Amino acid sequence: MIRDRIKGALRKAALKAFGMEWDAEERTRRKTKGSKDGTYDASVIPKLVDGDGDTPGPKHLELIGRTWLAAQLAGGVPGTIVDIRPPQETAHGLIPGSVLLPNHQILANTHLLPDPKLRVTVVDADGEQGSAQVAKLLRDAGWGWTRSLQGGWAEWLEHSEPDAKPEPVDGCRHQVGSTVSVKGRAGVVQAAYVGGTYDVLLDYAQDEVAKGIAEADLG
Repeated sequence: MIRDRIKGALRKAALKAFGMEWDAEERTRRKTKGSKDGTYDASVIPKLVDGDGDTPGPKHLELIGRTWLAAQLAGGVPGTIVDIRPPQETAHGLIPGSVLLPNHQILANTHLLPDPKLRVTVVDADGEQGSAQVAKLLRDAGWGWTRSLQGGWAEWLEHSEPDAKPEPVDGCRHQVGSTVSVKGRAGVVQAAYVGGTYDVLLDYAQDEVAKGIAEADLG
């Protein structure tokens, strides 16, 4: 009790010495412009916008935060998740249910997208490897609810959110992420299909893919 009084006295002395008494007054006694009773005028207090801060929410125009997507995934309503990372990366882990289409390939495969009124999330390695650009192109193409995952796969993994690996395809000697060659050109398996055929990514930057390659034609 005595110690609290001493602390209070010292605080008042310090505030007086530095001319800070007005700053230390309780907010309920400080008037806002146009106020007559010393209380705050709610009309001059900025409103919080959904999506502000480090966890963009559903109303953010370009991003979606990890916590929001994780909650939607847990609720069974994550929308369509498009992972644009190279196959070598997605082979080690991805967000469950993701559609794997490296770089800009989703733009040529919009038949895989849901109704334009539904949500689409684009994922890259760390949120700065092209997902924002792909998301914008999809919005411009009519999928207005497309968002880029803030922090990408790196943040998702860092916070131990649910992850999975591409499902192995029975009867295929190669799987997603395997290094192969097609007619002497090095590539990486992007997709494997029952029966032993593959889509092989030959050039990530140019979105060059050799599709439907038979097992016997892979080196």
